[in-house]
Amino acid sequence: MKVKTRAVMTGRLWLLFGHTHPLNCAGLIKGWNMLLGKTRSIHVFLTMTILALFASPANATLTSADDFLFGVGAVTVDSSTSLAWLDLSITEGKSFNEVSNQFGVGSIYSGYRYASPDEVYALFETAQIPDINHGDPQYSSSTLALSSQANAAPALVLIHLMGPSYQIMVAGVSLSEIAGFSSQHVTVNGYDRIQMPYAIVREDVVTQGGSQSFGEVFTVGSNLNPAESYVGVGSWLVRPVPEPSAIAMFCVGLALIVIAIGRKRSCINEIG
Repeated sequence: MKVKTRAVMTGRLWLLFGHTHPLNCAGLIKGWNMLLGKTRSIHVFLTMTILALFASPANATLTSADDFLFGVGAVTVDSSTSLAWLDLSITEGKSFNEVSNQFGVGSIYSGYRYASPDEVYALFETAQIPDINHGDPQYSSSTLALSSQANAAPALVLIHLMGPSYQIMVAGVSLSEIAGFSSQHVTVNGYDRIQMPYAIVREDVVTQGGSQSFGEVFTVGSNLNPAESYVGVGSWLVRPVPEPSAIAMFCVGLALIVIAIGRKRSCINEIG
């Protein structure tokens, strides 16, 4: 009995202190080995769950996800920031004030908030857009002064992933855009304005080098009236995605409760 009790206590210590680093699963596995004893199936299940939850992707990724209210593919999850982004097409044409008034419990955007320009910048970085907040110097004297060819492909992928807030074809040039209100207030000539990060891709632009595509990606420089709505402009809305470590800790706690209940029943059966 003393040997078994010592093993249980040691297992608890491993569970508490054996994972000081998020990826140090060895301590967790050893703890499960000591605590669960003969319950082989539970042990295997929980061990695999913990390994899956603590395993971090080698590279940051953007993935499409569903939203119970807004439907299939309405959210884009950024693994590097653990933020879920609502497609801008959903809030397109709504003013900053209109959306802000629907953040409360039970409201349509409950759980979401406005993203900061820095968070939008991080999203653009995860999308591997290289030239953010500046264009290619070789086009400085043209209408493409704020654009970059290197931005076109990754920006277009992001635009299609998040749902374009605006699309149009003009003189053979296809323009796709995601633009929206952020959380940043600025004062312009004494008036309150909201900073508008955006990404625009122009495809099939005729240049001296032939037909090419350009991407214009900025998180600064454009400011809009919060009381007005604009065609092609939505809102950069985000909500947090639970960290794998938090989910794992929940699983650990749940497993310990199950074990405790099982032992209590075992003791009752032995007494009976």
